[in-house]
Amino acid sequence: MTRLICVTSGKGGVGKTTVTSNLGAALTNFGADTVVLDANLTNPNLGFHIGIPLYPKTLHDVLKGDAHITEAMYIHDSGLRVVPAGLSVEDLEDTDPANLSDVLLDAVGEPDFVLVDSAAGLGNESINAIEASDEVLVVTNPNLPAVTDALKTVNIAEEAGTEIRGVVLNMVKGHDSELDTEEVESMIGHPVMMEIPHHEKVEEALSLKKPVVHHEPDHHVSERFKAVAGDLAGVDYEPNLAEPGLFTRLMGRFR
Repeated sequence: MTRLICVTSGKGGVGKTTVTSNLGAALTNFGADTVVLDANLTNPNLGFHIGIPLYPKTLHDVLKGDAHITEAMYIHDSGLRVVPAGLSVEDLEDTDPANLSDVLLDAVGEPDFVLVDSAAGLGNESINAIEASDEVLVVTNPNLPAVTDALKTVNIAEEAGTEIRGVVLNMVKGHDSELDTEEVESMIGHPVMMEIPHHEKVEEALSLKKPVVHHEPDHHVSERFKAVAGDLAGVDYEPNLAEPGLFTRLMGRFR
């Protein structure tokens, strides 16, 4: 049975698309048939994170009724399937996000997972993505504005009857000014599945148009994404979360 999981945040800039692409990559590595779909119709970025070129058919064409979702579904070299959104201003014309529910129903059947990368904010695009999905995975940063907006997202999902799968606390820097896991859980009312540190390897992977799970599969940041994917897939996975030692870091500079 296909699971439709909306990866959402309530606030832009929290790394939601990074989480979506890496979870999709990790689920595929675990053997799950996975589709990632860019439902950020206004400012789509998922294709950049995965390194797919521009394609003739996109989610915008599907929403306008000009293509079936299978025509806008492309297979990455890793086996991950991607449904990109259109990048041009013209793609916004005659595109109704309310049709997303029907589009996602057309994707149900063969895949094990469809990860829906929602738009940032709490507008119609993101609300339609939440309402069209079975589950919601909330991404936030450990600061008050991001967590406050994440709580609003949770409230919307609960009103829609969409299950809250959990929270990913992303881009953690370890500063004293940041909210800790317990504070975030207390505010949002749902468990934090994993803390993902803010790390240069993630930025490095993005510059190469790769998920960090592909770029540095054994890095402790990648291990954290794999742990979340394992939780979603019911895979018994024990991540290696240890920071590399000084010798390993020095040797890494020569790779």
